[in-house]
Amino acid sequence: MDNRHDRVKLALYEHFLKEAGALPPMPETSAHLRRLPGSGAPAHEQAAALLEGRPDLAGRLLEFAGLPLLGHIHPGTGLLDVVRQLNARRLANLVLAFELRNLFEGDEPSLRKVFTKRWNLSLQRAALSAGLAQHLPHLDVEDALLAGLLQDVGCLPLLKELHRWPQVSRLEVDLQRLCEQLSAELGDLLLGAWKLPASLQDCARLRRDWCRQHKGPVDLADVVQVASQLLEEPRDDNRLARLPAYQRMELPAPQVLRADLAEVAALWLKLLGGRPLTAEA
Repeated sequence: MDNRHDRVKLALYEHFLKEAGALPPMPETSAHLRRLPGSGAPAHEQAAALLEGRPDLAGRLLEFAGLPLLGHIHPGTGLLDVVRQLNARRLANLVLAFELRNLFEGDEPSLRKVFTKRWNLSLQRAALSAGLAQHLPHLDVEDALLAGLLQDVGCLPLLKELHRWPQVSRLEVDLQRLCEQLSAELGDLLLGAWKLPASLQDCARLRRDWCRQHKGPVDLADVVQVASQLLEEPRDDNRLARLPAYQRMELPAPQVLRADLAEVAALWLKLLGGRPLTAEA
């Protein structure tokens, strides 16, 4: 992009900062779930009733619960039983993961093409993040799954907004670069507006901070960075091995890690409705 496009980038960012309603609200069912009381029979019954009104979401939840990926969910149970076995946060995170795709609307081919590519990468990142989290007892798999989807969430309102900005180049290379330049900032704004935990906001805000150092245990941002690096093209296992997040997680050698994750990540990806991972990822 030239300086003209850099000015467009600044104008777009200021638009999202200043315009009320520029950022999309949290999907309706997810927002409603997060307003329910945290536990107890009445909350479980309300959540189940809410999901029964959305058979698409209920079906996805039952499909997930029918496999051993989530852990601690007894197979063959009904919707209310699944809701009872998931705490409120885990349930809300799964449902938000199912609803996120609906943030993007529009049929303009150039914008839809870029959205589809980035969304498929987000699904792959989420699948790898969930697979990595299964080896980290202090992290919930649902949190990692959602974190992987949210790392690039800033591109969704951006691409939706660009339908109203015909002056922005529609060349794919320019649209992709614009997403890379603004996704972290817009993702941080969006997740803050949704009042999601700081741990999830960090995944978007720090999405390209490959040199990040921090104290304490491995966190979601670490997990998602490793998943993102696994998807980088061309594949560079040496770069992955040097990644601080990878080193903090005390993972096996990159080639072994890819092999270990292949089966479980493919299953997560299938359940998310994404395309199969390539042999390089």
